[in-house]
Order: sequence, then C-alpha cells, then structure tokens
Amino acid sequence: MNPILTVALGVAILLPFDLATTAQRGDHPLPDCEWCGAAEAPANISWQTIIAGANEPGERLVVRGKVFKPDGRTPAPDVIIYAYHTNAKGIYPKKGNESGNARRHGYLRGWMKTDSTGRYEFRTIVPAAYPGGTNPQHIHVTVKEPDRDEYWIDDYHFADDPILTPGQRSRLQNRGGSGIIRPARGKDGILEAERNITLVR
Repeated sequence: MNPILTVALGVAILLPFDLATTAQRGDHPLPDCEWCGAAEAPANISWQTIIAGANEPGERLVVRGKVFKPDGRTPAPDVIIYAYHTNAKGIYPKKGNESGNARRHGYLRGWMKTDSTGRYEFRTIVPAAYPGGTNPQHIHVTVKEPDRDEYWIDDYHFADDPILTPGQRSRLQNRGGSGIIRPARGKDGILEAERNITLVR
C-alpha cells in the first residue's frame, strides 16, 4: 500500500477515536485562575454549607465566623466564600466527573454567602498535610464581594499543627485577617473553630 495513503488512513481512523476519548474524559481547558471558584457557586447558596459529608473519612470540623467590611466592624452581607481542601490522606480527591476547577480542587469544596449579619459556617473534616509533610495543613479560601472580582485571603491554618513552625507563621500575610484557627471540642465532641474575616481594601 502507498505509505502516504497508509498514513492518511491512520489519521482518518485515529482522529475520531482520540476526539471521542477526549470528550469522554472532559478534557476542556481549565479555568485560567487556578485558585478561583466563586463563579462556579450553585444558584442558591446559604450562609452555611457542608463540604464533607458523613461518609467522608476524617475528624469532623465546624468552622464559623463573620465577615466584616475593611473597617473591621461593619458586617459584610452577600459575600461569597469559596473553600476547598485535601482529604484525610492529604490529596484533593476526585470522583472522575469533575468540571471547571473541581478538576484541580476535587470534591471537598463548598460555597457560602454571608447573611445580613456577615455570618458564615461550614462543616467538613480536618484536612491532612500534603504527602511528604512539608506544608502545613490548610484550607484554601477566596472571597467574592458583590462589586469586586474574586480574590484570595490567607488559608485557614491549624494552631496545633507541628508543621506550622515559627518560620511558616512569619511568612503568612494576614490577608483578610489571621487565618490561624484553634479548634476545640464542643459538647458533642466535634471540633469547632472560629475565624472572622476582614475584607481587603
């Protein structure tokens, strides 16, 4: 057979297969912003959300607080908070059908919109540090004010994390206020923590 015809036939046969495989995998361009997620929020979101369901392995954790305007006193309503983190093994777990930035962040993510008093709350698990243990445990977080683009603030870090050394603490920017939380057990035995957020000017 003519080599040119063989190559042409090969392309004719392989190209549709590759395209079909690509479509099945959902290989669409990832969002340009690696850490963003507010635009992917569900239509109706509350000031409370559950990131990790009851079947997700790990230590249960509830985080709550208020969001304030840059003056640090006035409650900020209608602010979207987007949070995502690793699982109990330190990885961003995926189910295989993710789209958008869930392909980076996994399924342990959630959204809240602050109420009229600036409140927010999420229920999840304590995330593990990345495998290798060189980065402290953390929960990524961004905020989206009604009249501004989404922006990042300091991750949630855990005060009792041995990896969070004085050197690590000194590099935190306190963007949005301190992200270091100190979980304590509530009456039901579940870890609870508080973090208030001050919006960035």
